[in-house]
Amino acid sequence: MNREKFREAWKKEEERGFQGWDFSLLTERMEEEELPWDYKAAVLAYMSEERVMLDMGTGGGEFLRSLRPPRGKTYATEAYPPNYELCRAVLPAYGIEVRLISDDASLPFDDGSFDLVINRHEAYSVQELNRILKPGGLFITQQVGGQNNRGLSRWLDLR
Repeated sequence: MNREKFREAWKKEEERGFQGWDFSLLTERMEEEELPWDYKAAVLAYMSEERVMLDMGTGGGEFLRSLRPPRGKTYATEAYPPNYELCRAVLPAYGIEVRLISDDASLPFDDGSFDLVINRHEAYSVQELNRILKPGGLFITQQVGGQNNRGLSRWLDLR
């Protein structure tokens, strides 16, 4: 494909845009390595109807909805305005409250609000997590891709 055809294809994709974390437009162009852990399984192992949970940087809420979290006890944050608007329109029907944020170090929640905080590739402040988690609360995060820090991983495997 020549340069001009690529440019035309990119412009069409740009016009269509995307919402949330739906990257299906890229399916045929992406390669992912199998990860040695299952983030979803880790989160599900600690979810319960009694626990109040927060999903930081929920995107469009697709992953959070796939968990079937407890209605009325689940919150999400989002900083990207188009995703926030999408979440505002979709998540309340699932019993999930979403809050617009601008700073991960200043979340709009009371001290000790959450039993479980999940975070998938979103920035976070350790101090703020400490503040919003209940005593004994859990933070589960996935911050790296399969190829990140390979040298460090090999070094740690030797220990």
